[in-house]
Amino acid sequence: MRQRDRLKDLILEFCNHEGSRTFTLKQIHDRFGNYDNIGIGGRTPQATVRRLLQELRDDGFLSFVDKSGCYTLRGIEWLDSELSETNTLDISGETPERKEYLVESYVRKTMWAKTAKEFFGSRCLIERCGNTFIKPNGELYIEVHHIIPLCQGGEDGLWNLAVLCAHHHKMAHFARPVDANRVREFLLRKVGDKYERIDAN
Repeated sequence: MRQRDRLKDLILEFCNHEGSRTFTLKQIHDRFGNYDNIGIGGRTPQATVRRLLQELRDDGFLSFVDKSGCYTLRGIEWLDSELSETNTLDISGETPERKEYLVESYVRKTMWAKTAKEFFGSRCLIERCGNTFIKPNGELYIEVHHIIPLCQGGEDGLWNLAVLCAHHHKMAHFARPVDANRVREFLLRKVGDKYERIDAN
């Protein structure tokens, strides 16, 4: 088995173990040590692994998330945890040969969900929205949404995340295209403006 194929297996093993598609080179290195099990030796095995990760990106198996050393797995449809712990909903409306699925709770299980809630707060970003409720623990209920879905080239990163009430989250996914696109464009502007204000300070 080639080094690249073995590294793919290690990445998939790690992502299934962690229940997250997002990972760093350090996390992979800490879990798998010196990479002897994929035949990478020498004094700089991490350099070889970085090269292999670049090749896996070129193959469409993963993508880079900004310049922080994070990667997002793209080359498989479901992680084990997504199959076993998440209810899926068929949203394609297409013929049975072609189906598309939405994993609604996936992003809430990642570090990005926590960061997005800390950054944006617990109120829906749609203007004048009052659709929220208080959970039994006293916290406001809010959902984290990928503005541009991963399957359409979006990334796990704050610039592509928003916090929405359940109603507007469903609207972003299920509304007629003209309305869903209006929500997307609004969120892209809103999140972009927030970043510009931070950069200016």
